[in-house]
Amino acid sequence: PQKPGLGQTQARRQEIHLGLPCEWQEPNYLIHHPLNLFPKRTKELKSVVPSAPGWKLFGKVPPRENLQKTSKIIQQEYEARTGRTCKPPPPSSRRKNFEFEPLSTTALILEDRPSNLPAKSVEEALRHRQEYDEMVAEAKKRELYEIFLSRAKERWKSFSETSSENDMEGVSIADREASLELIKLDISRTFPSLYIFQKGGPYHDVLHSILGAYTCYRPDVGYVQGMSFIAAVLILNLEEADAFIAFANLLNKPCQLAFFRVDHSMMLKYFATFEVFFEENLSKLFLHFKSYSLTPDIYLIDWIFTLYSKSLPLDLACRVWDVFCRDGEEFLFRTGLGILRLYEDILLQMDFIHIAQFLTKLPEDITSEKLFSCIAAIQMQNSTKKWTQVFTSVMKDIKEGDKNSSPALKS
Repeated sequence: PQKPGLGQTQARRQEIHLGLPCEWQEPNYLIHHPLNLFPKRTKELKSVVPSAPGWKLFGKVPPRENLQKTSKIIQQEYEARTGRTCKPPPPSSRRKNFEFEPLSTTALILEDRPSNLPAKSVEEALRHRQEYDEMVAEAKKRELYEIFLSRAKERWKSFSETSSENDMEGVSIADREASLELIKLDISRTFPSLYIFQKGGPYHDVLHSILGAYTCYRPDVGYVQGMSFIAAVLILNLEEADAFIAFANLLNKPCQLAFFRVDHSMMLKYFATFEVFFEENLSKLFLHFKSYSLTPDIYLIDWIFTLYSKSLPLDLACRVWDVFCRDGEEFLFRTGLGILRLYEDILLQMDFIHIAQFLTKLPEDITSEKLFSCIAAIQMQNSTKKWTQVFTSVMKDIKEGDKNSSPALKS
């Protein structure tokens, strides 16, 4: 605003004295207020640093100590002022001697609530105990898988440093299958149409890790061609550690263990039991196979090794897996008889070579409705004897010296 003259200032003072309203307000200029030595301004709050040194006549004042009182100091001051002593908190009711004490807060679920909260009911405590046991079991699974996976990685590292492709020429077939090098070759052949297990795919490393960990977990079995298909199906449905546990348990079943360990005597017993029900349900096709000396091992081995995941479409193979997990090994052989029943008319017109080629690679247009209707028509009962009873009687009849004329097993 424009600086007022002396007359305007005196006139305004008279208006204020008389209580008259005025529109113009005088700005706060120092030279127009000789009585006020300082301008009319609100005092600014200056930040005071407690620890900053002050001044006295002959030197500095030492800085104040800005100590923050801890809870223990506050408690001691309170006890000194009031003469009361605070009781220490009751000892924790933490459970000791756990069978498995993880390095996390997993065990906190077993703790009792503080005294100021409602206590757990019996049902809630039991439920928490069950949840804790499940969490511990999952932790043990992951730990077991990590142990064997680390061993497999060490073997891969040492194998790549000390061996080459030329070194594998003099190794026997059994040793090659037990080696980790064969895994790399088979992974590229696992569900090639999906493009997820091949190198660069999202599940290539997972499949490689599970198969490698299993070879270290069961060196007596090692790796056998066909395992990659079983592990791949499990990877599509489970987490990595769970897939490894399921894979190891599945291959530990009597039927799978006999086939993957190439136990000839046990395999012959399974084939003999299969032929009993083959003749019972499909006698005409059974005689046709007999005329060409076409034994079950020619087509059953591939079906059992891969649990039909290689021969059947993936969605149909998963349905077979569902019933197999419920009914056991019997359903694997019942499924084989259902396939033979489905294509009985076609197989009766083929010779040995064409039958073997046809059963190795089944038609892709096979439907679940037709297949399962044929499986349902198969009667797994021979003269009031079921699969397990027939298998037991076959084991008693076949002696270790008796060998079937199976060309595949002899080779």
